[in-house]
Amino acid sequence: MAVTTNDTLIIRKLALKTAIGVYAYEKKIKQTVILDLELEYDSRPAAANDDLKDAWDYSALVEDLRILLDTLQCNLIESLADKICSHILKSYPCKHIRLTLVKPHALAGSTEVGLVVERSK
Repeated sequence: MAVTTNDTLIIRKLALKTAIGVYAYEKKIKQTVILDLELEYDSRPAAANDDLKDAWDYSALVEDLRILLDTLQCNLIESLADKICSHILKSYPCKHIRLTLVKPHALAGSTEVGLVVERSK
């Protein structure tokens, strides 16, 4: 019988800069977006060996996301969220991702506008 895992690495309130928006002025500036990531993977090798080489290098993931978002230009948060999820699923040992992407102060009278997406391999 195969053993299944539901191990989830979480990264909360990750603030990154990117070019996001439909208005001309938004295309010329970098704005802060906030990411909450829930990344499902098998942590058993790292747990068994207690060795960093078997663990998820989340500092490398964060740097990778910094670089990715710095190079992207998206009109919509839907597009940005999909690109982030696709990149993580292709590049990391992630089986399932739940991403909350927030664009602070995007709407007058609101502190934030956001989107929650889930993607799987």
